[in-house]
Amino acid sequence: MYNILLILAVLPVVLLCFFIYIKDVNKEPLGLLAKIFFLGFIMAFPVVIAEMIFDFVFVKDGVTNFILLFISVFMSVALIEEGAKFVVSKFIGYDDKEFDEIYDIIVYSVFASLGFACIENILYVFRFGAGVAVTRALLSVPGHMCFGVLMGYFLAMAKINSVNNNKGLYVRNIIFALLVPALVHTMYDTLLFYSENVNNDLYLILFFIFDINMVAVCFFTVSMVSRMQVVIKTKPNIIQMSNISSTTEKQSSTNSSQTIQKTMYCPICGRYAGNDSYCRRCGYKLK
Repeated sequence: MYNILLILAVLPVVLLCFFIYIKDVNKEPLGLLAKIFFLGFIMAFPVVIAEMIFDFVFVKDGVTNFILLFISVFMSVALIEEGAKFVVSKFIGYDDKEFDEIYDIIVYSVFASLGFACIENILYVFRFGAGVAVTRALLSVPGHMCFGVLMGYFLAMAKINSVNNNKGLYVRNIIFALLVPALVHTMYDTLLFYSENVNNDLYLILFFIFDINMVAVCFFTVSMVSRMQVVIKTKPNIIQMSNISSTTEKQSSTNSSQTIQKTMYCPICGRYAGNDSYCRRCGYKLK
């Protein structure tokens, strides 16, 4: 029985890791991904301790004020969990020499997030049984993947800003890499908890609408960024674009490594660029 529960708990994590991995055209080293996954896994233990401490201050059970519940969830759950994943993603994945394409950091962040989700899922499934395993496979585990995608996206933007020497946008995106997934995580949990606290099905419906849209946005982001294959090169201080035929015009040249000089739309955020050298929205170096 325990073997079956273990499989039910781990299987959705493995499937989502595999999905994110196969979307990467130039695969990341399995050793690095295993390291990031394991660190995300063990970060769950200090997180549990921190959440137990903060639960004494930020009460969630029975709270019928939506704003107070939102603040409580943000401070005692979302910020702690996403902060732990951020530590692994930023200081292990982001700073690793293998991070040379913008999709790479999304892979790293998702693996850190799913490592955390794995141990959390095992604990919940062993405690509450197979029924919870199905629910969490459809909701909680994909939710953690989405939080990782959002974190990875803003870390990718920060990398681009760093290479382009745009310190203001770099700092902003580093902050967003923690804050955005924490806020999305907060709204996700708050809608679910509030529907239980006030026993109102309307908020449960709002939760499912929010969840469906969140998953759709994150799958779109994975699909879009994984196809771009934007190579980050810090020496020389440029970002080289390759295989982005939908957003650029390639020029024939004797030097096959030479990149396009004309870009009508930013390949990162899609903003119309015209003749700008840098994207005004995300700071991407266009020329």
